[in-house]
Amino acid sequence: MEAKYRIDFNESNVLESVTYTLVSEYNLKPNVLRADIGGDGSGFMLLSVIGDCDDVTLGMNHLRELGFKVKELTGHISHDYNRCWSCGACVSLCPTRSIYHDRDTAEVKLNTRTCIACGACINACSVKAIQLEL
Repeated sequence: MEAKYRIDFNESNVLESVTYTLVSEYNLKPNVLRADIGGDGSGFMLLSVIGDCDDVTLGMNHLRELGFKVKELTGHISHDYNRCWSCGACVSLCPTRSIYHDRDTAEVKLNTRTCIACGACINACSVKAIQLEL
């Protein structure tokens, strides 16, 4: 299975090796989609995890025990290309760069494989071409 998570951390656990732990102790394949650490040692990581369902659950529970705030990102973003004007208002807001301008066509495109359904793009769309499907 593949699941996507937002993992928040603080100065007390910022030095913990999240991905190494998930690989070595839970046989998972993590992929960091985005990470941001503030000057005070707090921040977040957007993580895609592939592995056995039970191993994913155990791994995420272990991170919670270490003091991380773990939230599964569910749902998906849909993009109605017939409504979209390709204005690009959504492009700069996407933390994973899953919404982008196609260089050949100048159209706004959505890569659903890397999209984490955070919803940052939704309010930017004045014609409601982007929706969150739960």
